[in-house]
Amino acid sequence: MKNKKKYVISIDQGSTSTRCVIYDDELNSIASSQYKLDEIYPKEGWVELDPNQIIESVLYTIKDVVSKSEIDKEKIISIGITNQRETIVFWDKLNLKPITNAISWQCLRGKEICDKLKGSKFEELLVDSTGLKLDPYFSFSKIVWAIENNKTIYKLLAQNKLNFGTIDSWLLANIIEGSPHKIEVTNASRTGLYNTKLEDWDAELLSILGINRSFLPKIFSSNETFGNIKKEIIGKSLPVNAILGDQQSSLYGHKEKEGFEIKCTFGTGGFLLIDTGNKRIKNNENFLSTLAFKKNKSTNYALEGSILSAGSTIEWLKKIGIIENFENIEKEIESSKWNQIMVIPAINGLGAPFWNGNIRASLENLSSNTTRGDIIRATFESIAFSTKAIIESIEKTIGLNISEIKIDGGISKSNFFSQFLADLIDKKIKVAINSETTSLGVAKLSLEASKIIKNNKNGYVDFNPKTNNLELYNNKYKNWKKLILKKIKEN
Repeated sequence: MKNKKKYVISIDQGSTSTRCVIYDDELNSIASSQYKLDEIYPKEGWVELDPNQIIESVLYTIKDVVSKSEIDKEKIISIGITNQRETIVFWDKLNLKPITNAISWQCLRGKEICDKLKGSKFEELLVDSTGLKLDPYFSFSKIVWAIENNKTIYKLLAQNKLNFGTIDSWLLANIIEGSPHKIEVTNASRTGLYNTKLEDWDAELLSILGINRSFLPKIFSSNETFGNIKKEIIGKSLPVNAILGDQQSSLYGHKEKEGFEIKCTFGTGGFLLIDTGNKRIKNNENFLSTLAFKKNKSTNYALEGSILSAGSTIEWLKKIGIIENFENIEKEIESSKWNQIMVIPAINGLGAPFWNGNIRASLENLSSNTTRGDIIRATFESIAFSTKAIIESIEKTIGLNISEIKIDGGISKSNFFSQFLADLIDKKIKVAINSETTSLGVAKLSLEASKIIKNNKNGYVDFNPKTNNLELYNNKYKNWKKLILKKIKEN
């Protein structure tokens, strides 16, 4: 019987690697390819990426995954892109050459700019119109820093020869015919320059920062056609018809029905998103109001709590030799007895609900009896504590009663973590069997944009809460939270 299936390529451009996955029209994963990236740390708290390596990784994985799949290229109908958010790239619009390294979302170099704007009209407008925080996490401070500190960027800006944008903009400029200057709306919403009420760049914010709107990319909905990729990449020109920021894509991948959905992805950071439908809920001092997606001119909103250091904290333990290999993590944790060792997971500062870029990661309550397993366990516990702090804030603020949370990402593969989180927050944890829901989400949106509508039914492993340790875990959580608040007060 002749194979009538259609296929979509999902490009997942992340903080530490680029992955390409081919899905069929039933959203089954057919083949994948991955390319590791080199993160660059020029100064303490600064994080960069090589824009050329990012493009190289995308081109390599597209070609590699098509080759691995052995699929007739004529049956591949479209491409979806999902990408790390907030990271910013500057390039010469005439020759597409990057001016400097990409400034990562993890980078804290914009902290002084944010400190100067504290309590100003800009902060009031930012919070009200964008739903975000005055924090170096977001793109606006990185853009201002680069204009003020890089002479080439300043010169090209004055000569009208500069383009800048988030990673989706950079990819489109390099792989799409005609090198367009475009940005997808969920990515635009993470810059700190996009008004989610008016659904456009915010003229007042741009004016205060001295940024000319003409230098910003044109905004597109999540499921529009952004252009066709250059034919020479795989020998066929394909439309890019779906783009989502990585956390929005993960949310969309989990989404099985219309209405309320809550998920948390544990990758480099940890990101809890709640799809609030067409209702834009005002943010508060603890969490963000953002976009979930915009399709067919209709916008879905979301609430978000961002843990800035999750998987990156685990990677740090490996870097300093605490973790020898990831395969033995569960055994190391099992060897640890209950203790009061605590980790403050603030390698890139503290995100929700504390939002403080001055706090740094630390190990607390160490003794001569402390083991490698104790430190690893305490690190996993700290990520669960961070998640609980966000959930508490959201439930308290908007009166939402959360009964279960879907999770995905590398840390979700740990049975200890998933069960500890369920016990700690006293809610069911549903771990996605396909932990790559980020690439799945934009693949689903791309198929929908091609008029192939599939209601995916995801598989999950359930971790139901056990109450025998609830008081014990909550007491340690309260002590952990008190320690953070004390550090914030002293800083």
